[in-house]
Amino acid sequence: MRLKFNRHKTFSTVLNIIGLTLAFSVFLILTVQVVYDTRYDLNYPDTDKIVRLEYSDPTSPGVYGVQLSRPFIENLKTFFPQAEAVSCYWYYKNGNRSPFKEANTETPGIMLRYTQTDFDLLRVFPFEFIEGDTSGYRAPGTAVISQKAAAKVFGSQSPVGKDIQFDTKSGDGSSWRIVAVYKDFPDNSSMDNDLLLNLGDYSMTNYSEWNYPCYMKMRTFEGVEPLLDSLGAVMFGEDSEFKDQVDFRLSHLHDAYYARDVEGDNMAKGNRSTTMTLLTVSILVLLIAIINFVNFAMASVPFSIKSINTRRVIGSTRGQQIWAQLWRALGLVLLAFALSVGMMSLAATSSIASNISGSLRVADNLPIILIGLGVAVVTAFIAGIFPARYSTSFNPAMVLKGSFSLSAKGRKMRSVLVGFQYVISFILILCSLFITVQIKYMKDYDMGFDREQTVEFFVNNKIGNSRETLRQMLLENPNITDVTFAGNQVVSQGKMGWGRTYQGQRVQMDCLPVDPNFISFFGMEIAEGRDFTESDNLNPNGTFIVNQAFMAKYPFLRLGLKFSGHQGDDMPAEIVGIVKDFNFQPLQYSVAPIVLYNFGSEPWWPLTVGYAKVLPGNVQETFKFIREKCAELDPTFDTSSMGLYFMDEGIGRLYQKEDNLNRLITTAALISLLISVIGILGLVYFETQFRRKEIAVRRVHGASVGEILAMLNRYYLIITLVCFVVAVPVAIVIIRSWVSTFPYQSPVPVWIFLAALLIIGLITVVTVTLQSRRAALRNPVDSIANE
Repeated sequence: MRLKFNRHKTFSTVLNIIGLTLAFSVFLILTVQVVYDTRYDLNYPDTDKIVRLEYSDPTSPGVYGVQLSRPFIENLKTFFPQAEAVSCYWYYKNGNRSPFKEANTETPGIMLRYTQTDFDLLRVFPFEFIEGDTSGYRAPGTAVISQKAAAKVFGSQSPVGKDIQFDTKSGDGSSWRIVAVYKDFPDNSSMDNDLLLNLGDYSMTNYSEWNYPCYMKMRTFEGVEPLLDSLGAVMFGEDSEFKDQVDFRLSHLHDAYYARDVEGDNMAKGNRSTTMTLLTVSILVLLIAIINFVNFAMASVPFSIKSINTRRVIGSTRGQQIWAQLWRALGLVLLAFALSVGMMSLAATSSIASNISGSLRVADNLPIILIGLGVAVVTAFIAGIFPARYSTSFNPAMVLKGSFSLSAKGRKMRSVLVGFQYVISFILILCSLFITVQIKYMKDYDMGFDREQTVEFFVNNKIGNSRETLRQMLLENPNITDVTFAGNQVVSQGKMGWGRTYQGQRVQMDCLPVDPNFISFFGMEIAEGRDFTESDNLNPNGTFIVNQAFMAKYPFLRLGLKFSGHQGDDMPAEIVGIVKDFNFQPLQYSVAPIVLYNFGSEPWWPLTVGYAKVLPGNVQETFKFIREKCAELDPTFDTSSMGLYFMDEGIGRLYQKEDNLNRLITTAALISLLISVIGILGLVYFETQFRRKEIAVRRVHGASVGEILAMLNRYYLIITLVCFVVAVPVAIVIIRSWVSTFPYQSPVPVWIFLAALLIIGLITVVTVTLQSRRAALRNPVDSIANE
């Protein structure tokens, strides 16, 4: 009996360690993401004082903007006496990346995140400078660099006083003098740049270019509201009828991270429901493992109860027995937790890390691991106390007189706990399947233009200035049917923002500079007016084609009207056409006003984002041809940095957060299902041990092995079906809540429910059958004799 008990105990211990290790691993990894989001822009000093100015759009109720003109921001520096500093900060999370190197050297360029700011940004955010003199940053052509970036570019040498420049292989070779080095900010902040470049006087007097968010550090917020109410007069003028139609607000950066009512916002974005979902999933997976622990402990009571009560008869108290079991539970849980920390360390160097925004390195997450350790101790107590109290609650003399088996009530309780595990597994699998459906729906959605067999690539300014030559060179290849260029990616969040005033009314728009053949290249439809023509390239004023959403938002504008383009009010550009709406942002956003703009004969800058229509087959040869032709135009151009990928692939990357969430939920769902299956495996093992005599008697009376297996499977399949019925409405509520944040929503397909039921049903049948088959095949005479 002792040997048999040890075998049962070892079996349940191994299963518990596996389940708890997996659960703690999920808990730790998902908690890293949860902490990354919940601490965004809260992990440096004075976060409660740093705000961003936002304003409402009178033509879009409930929508706020952040892009302002630079002279307007300059006026604000003396407008708020409560402000310690007001800054112009052109921030774009993960958007501005270019190779930089030490000027006048042959060293390869290092990819850095950079942005342009004025001096006062150094007063808004709590920079910690390591070396240099920040006063030098007041001068144009200067830069400050982060400590890590300085080490990448300059090695062990001091960068102060040295020049850093765009790598001429992919940039224009512009350079800046480094005046100071600052300690890196955390990645989950709005100051996660490697390099800050001084804006100088750029756009200092241009009220038409609305490209700059305004960040402030406040001494106090007392008396701010009346000043915000009067800002409309500063923006439009005291006599303007629009001064009272715009509301201003100050948003703390952590709140801005989660804000869903802001347009033109290039900072990182979180989703509170996603954060809470990940936290909930991590807790639920842990709860599933705790249920396994309790179920195994309860199921093994008949094997251990005589040993426990024998010790009580010879003098051990009930309290001592309870504590002994709790200490064993704690040891087992701590072992599983230690293994999970090891798994977290392995995950840091695996593909799992790409789905988490924060670092998975153990050294970077000691506070989370300490929290996890506390959770492990609580888990051990919760999982151990009930079985310990139950197994010591019987009269020792009664137990020692004969056999002991769990009551029907105890079996029912275990069934309820298993059912809870299955409900959670069903919900997670259904959510995972629907997230997959929604992502595919967005990736396949007709965005209003033809992107089939379209290649996207990037060139430098030199090639951009010769793009017509490049276009003709590329069209010599029969596998390339058309080529066009734009000033930015067609589908992205980082368009150029323009603010204009027409007859006293405010016009705010995203602007995409394009070549004349852009609309025909993408198969867009002109609703009214005309397309661009080659003659538009000769017009120094520039030419507008606007979308239908633009005309709907600004009905006071019309076809043929002229208003300020890139040359200002003195040389207005004409609206020559209206293009049918298309999605120029990822489908987390609805269609918004945009203007397609041809710079004409006097462009601000060259267009450097290229698009080519290629034929299927020999794609790699076509890519090689494009690189070779770019290198012919500029031998110094680094063709490895030009991107060159199909547009669908680039659009797919815009849903990286959704993809990451899907992979995390799917992984958690599979692990929760695995832990649940481990639980079923253990319970079936104990169940067949308890019912050996019953199985043997049924065999003696003619029952076949198949009938025995069907009997055992029936019980767990009923649990599966009941749990499915309970889980479906809960999953539907969760799915509808999540998808409601998207303007483009996939219907909930029936097949995901059938698939979830089939997956869990099959796994249950296979698990129960494999575990029960040995008991069903055993010689019934031996089972009855040994009972």
